[in-house]
Amino acid sequence: MRNLSHTFGRFVVYNLALLLGFSQCSKPVEYDMVIYNVKIPTEEGAGTRNWIGVSEGKIAAMGSMIANDKPPRAKDSLNLPDSYLYPGFIDAHGHLFGYAEMMTMVNLVGAKSKEECLERIEKFIELHPNNDWIIGRGWDQNDWCVQEFPKSEDLLPFTGIKIFLTRIDGHAAWVNQPVLDAFNISNEMTIEGGAILDGILVDNAQQLVTLPSHSSKWWRNVLLQAQDSLVKYGITAMTDAGLNTKKILILDSLQNEGKFGLMVNAMISNTEEDLSYFESHGPILKDLLRVKSVKAYLDGALGSRGALLRAPYHDLPEHYGLPLLTPSDLDLLRDRCLKNDWQLCVHAIGDSAHHILLESFNSLDREKDLRFRVEHAQIMTPEDSSYYTHPNIIASVQPTHATSDMYWAEELLGHHRMSHAYSYKRILNASGLLALGTDFPIEQVNPLNTFFAAVDRMDKEHWPAGGFNANQKLSPTEAIEGMTYGAAYSAFGEELYGSIKIGQRANFTVLNQDLYDSSQRDRGSCKVVVTILSGRVAFKE
Repeated sequence: MRNLSHTFGRFVVYNLALLLGFSQCSKPVEYDMVIYNVKIPTEEGAGTRNWIGVSEGKIAAMGSMIANDKPPRAKDSLNLPDSYLYPGFIDAHGHLFGYAEMMTMVNLVGAKSKEECLERIEKFIELHPNNDWIIGRGWDQNDWCVQEFPKSEDLLPFTGIKIFLTRIDGHAAWVNQPVLDAFNISNEMTIEGGAILDGILVDNAQQLVTLPSHSSKWWRNVLLQAQDSLVKYGITAMTDAGLNTKKILILDSLQNEGKFGLMVNAMISNTEEDLSYFESHGPILKDLLRVKSVKAYLDGALGSRGALLRAPYHDLPEHYGLPLLTPSDLDLLRDRCLKNDWQLCVHAIGDSAHHILLESFNSLDREKDLRFRVEHAQIMTPEDSSYYTHPNIIASVQPTHATSDMYWAEELLGHHRMSHAYSYKRILNASGLLALGTDFPIEQVNPLNTFFAAVDRMDKEHWPAGGFNANQKLSPTEAIEGMTYGAAYSAFGEELYGSIKIGQRANFTVLNQDLYDSSQRDRGSCKVVVTILSGRVAFKE
């Protein structure tokens, strides 16, 4: 069950004290690597210069350099003066393959208007004149002056080519007329769990389009590029929130070959084909890959008005959102997961979807170690927070969703629901634990954005003053624990990684600042200087 009596800070203090006592009488050893002259910050302070000995990719010993400026013997060493070492940052909810694929697409993230999107598409076509398809991602009409969905007719200037552009949240796509014609799609069609609006395919309507597939070789190449990018942001492990069998096996092969060093907890996509495969073949439980969880969607996203609400949208009085899974189907999936000893992880954003999911999970056995997860938990009726006292209900949330949505969320939800939105502190108070992530590439992958969004609830320009729903801010300790121990716990990995603890994998994120010290930390200048995976330097500035 939840080990809530320890933070990783306490793990550090405990182990340092223990090793200092032993260091007086133990025989000299040679480590594979020693990291020295580094500070290990906690809420009690950054302390003094420390050393960490690594053997076979794990933390073997730790000590202080107060009495001795010379570190222990090691085959390799890393001197990190004026640096601050944290447990390796973990993203509790991301999309590795989506991030890798996005490197080859039209990138529409941050476009401030429909016209800017069209300019980026035009430039992309100029660079790729022989493409039959133009695929992109990242547009968000809520960031435009005219906050309206685009239409297929807006893409008429681009002829002789099919265009499929996914919205930033992945829950809608903007397509051109050739795509509509090729797949016989029209506004008059009725799609369960989806909608078609003049070239906008919402949620399940996207499944009407079959996109070109990529080869295993193509995926392997872009995944290695993605890994290079992730470690630069200090990410050492992650949960991938939904993969089909083919993608899981590609990742498994890369890790078996020693080419992909990030720990991945991969959720199985909720399709009959994928579930049946793992029922027949069993889970994957390896040092760097865990496949024993299932990802399902109960509703859509707020920005595309697919989040399922208990009362209508403020700006669409007859619209409640889109249910993607019925309560009875949810219960059937829950029971199937219990039968197979799988962890169930369900996307629930609107307060209606959130309530349905919490009611279903509330029937779980309190004695077994199940750790079923609520993904996103963005809008919650206040009294529903009591469900999180259940030891087998974990919230996996993304603080940057709050700071991305805060500009327009009230227009969709109305003022009366805003105090119920993105209430991470309320959930934490009930459960004692949060798992924090970014949902990349929907949000930028940088975990430092997660930290500052959690503790400040402001954007990079320090707006709004005092913070968005400021009473839901997390403390630095709560935020860092959610990015490390909490994220590991939510993936059944807390004994292997997520803390600075003897015997754990030597995964570290090293920064130039003490995140606990409000007088020192500065969002504009805070950065990763070193990322270490299993005792190996994966990135160094």
